[in-house]
Amino acid sequence: MKKKILNLFTALMNPQGGDTTSPLPPISLERQLQLATCALLLEMSKSDNSVTKEETDAIVNALSKAYKIDNNELAMLKSAAEHELENSTSLRSFTTLINEHYSAQQKEEIIRLLWAVAHADGIIDKHESHLIRAVADLLYIPREHAMALRNS
Repeated sequence: MKKKILNLFTALMNPQGGDTTSPLPPISLERQLQLATCALLLEMSKSDNSVTKEETDAIVNALSKAYKIDNNELAMLKSAAEHELENSTSLRSFTTLINEHYSAQQKEEIIRLLWAVAHADGIIDKHESHLIRAVADLLYIPREHAMALRNS
């Protein structure tokens, strides 16, 4: 899965497309982690079967604040993350990458970002809270702590 993410993101970042004569720059671990975080946030926005403008704006704001990336990079990141979500059967591949490289505080920040997206439309749906509990489990954050991060 990590190799698929790398290949997709590399293809999106390479304007020549199929030109194999020029070596592609390797995708940094930082970009891979951004993609994984973006995928989790996008999944949150879809979890209640209604993606609102407020949720989309919350994702853009969260990613641009957390990672200090510009609009072009953000658009490519979202596109790559949406593609990966469509082709994935589980969030485990995203959370595994995060677990391998993020500290407990960074993982808690992801939970806070998930809550921000869930809150964006003014309604916390039962599917949104379920997803946060599931992601918290996958990130080895106690559920009680993840629920407490809702108001932080």
